[in-house]
Amino acid sequence: MDQYSLIARIFLGLSIPLSIGLFLFMRPQRAALVIVLGCDMFLPELVDFKFPFMPPLTKQNLPYLCILIGCLLRRRARLLKFPRERWFQILTVMLIVGATLTGVLNGDPIVVKKNLPPIVGLGIKDGLYLAALNLSQVSLPFFLGCALFRTVENFRTLLLGFALAVVCYIPFALFEIRFSPVLHFQFYGYGQHDYFQTLRAGGFRPMAFMANGLALARFLVVGLCASFILGRAKRKIYGLPAYLVGSVIFVTLVLCKSMGALAFAFVAIPLLMWGGPRLHLRIALALASFVFLYPVLRTTGLLPTDTILDASTAIFGADRAESLGFRFKNENMLLDKARQRIVFGWGQYGRNFVVDKADNIAIPDGYWVIQIGLVGVFGFITTFGPLLIPIFLTRKRIKLILAPADRRLVGGMTLIIGLIALDWVPNGLFSPYPYLLAGALTGLTRELMSARPEAAYQQEYLPQQRDFLVSS
Repeated sequence: MDQYSLIARIFLGLSIPLSIGLFLFMRPQRAALVIVLGCDMFLPELVDFKFPFMPPLTKQNLPYLCILIGCLLRRRARLLKFPRERWFQILTVMLIVGATLTGVLNGDPIVVKKNLPPIVGLGIKDGLYLAALNLSQVSLPFFLGCALFRTVENFRTLLLGFALAVVCYIPFALFEIRFSPVLHFQFYGYGQHDYFQTLRAGGFRPMAFMANGLALARFLVVGLCASFILGRAKRKIYGLPAYLVGSVIFVTLVLCKSMGALAFAFVAIPLLMWGGPRLHLRIALALASFVFLYPVLRTTGLLPTDTILDASTAIFGADRAESLGFRFKNENMLLDKARQRIVFGWGQYGRNFVVDKADNIAIPDGYWVIQIGLVGVFGFITTFGPLLIPIFLTRKRIKLILAPADRRLVGGMTLIIGLIALDWVPNGLFSPYPYLLAGALTGLTRELMSARPEAAYQQEYLPQQRDFLVSS
């Protein structure tokens, strides 16, 4: 990648000692948050470090490896307890086995484009390489979230960190809304995304230092939801009312001109302000069920795409409907190819792409179709499971949580994760922090559920015992 600037590689390299060094001066939870959010907000896109027998180290997985090293250097026995979640252990093993089989079963060369040489076949080394990449972007963030943010105090710190990070990012977004998305180019010497895709409604959709404008908009939605969850709990964000902070984020989101993220905000704000945790959970369950079934609906043709396009035209206009129609067209082409190796997929290096008769290449947008093409249905389950399963588990666990305030925290986080899962249908992964949030939700519900017997005894039986002694 010689086309990318040297300064980008320097900053990516400097992030390693700086990230690990934070554990010497900060609490592990705060250090982890600063690393995840800081790297996602400011490190360069598209650059990586490559070492033999390892996946490329980028801003997507390098921060989590640094956090793991920092935790190992500081109180590892206390910090890094492997989650008592049998399903996660099974999915992790399935992820490794499935990716390995993807490499083994794709030994044939593939012609992606007729005027280019064919892509060579894969082998077991490529499968292990793919497994290591998914472990670093899926399983590791989930594990760290579950291990580091499993108490109510740490969970609030997580929400506060996201809200504060978004507030700090607002000036960069406003700058690019006014002057165009040029920060990444000016600082690192190259652009990270197609500039023409940032043109919206006579203005610009900001990217700052993130993968694209959609990634930044999703980040704003998470910070906005975190602010309103804290506001419902009557918490302040460094002296400012949390609702006020959320309102500022909402105004910035409107200016970003991202219709999908704005629709999420219109749904989330009233729910988080006035809805109860059970309502949050029901909506999150509906979203998670839809996302889990979406590949089946698309593969079998049960999803009424024409009706959706007509509704999109009526609500958002012809331009947005045209963009959605283009995504559906690409999905159809990619699904036709994915069906040929539906169980374990085609593998990496562009083998899952498809070319039509006019020599136009169909490139996937949605994270779900990317995973179906790369690692098949097996891989879809192992990569979407860590995000969706915690929502389904919360349905049972929330009944065992006694404190209403704790229930609201849990319900609010399920709504955030459900919205992110829905956003993965048309859009890509961009950053692994959703797995960190899902891990934190799993760890908190496990901790609160395990603490219930003692809490229930203190709340229910001790008052009865005192009343009996008084009456005697």
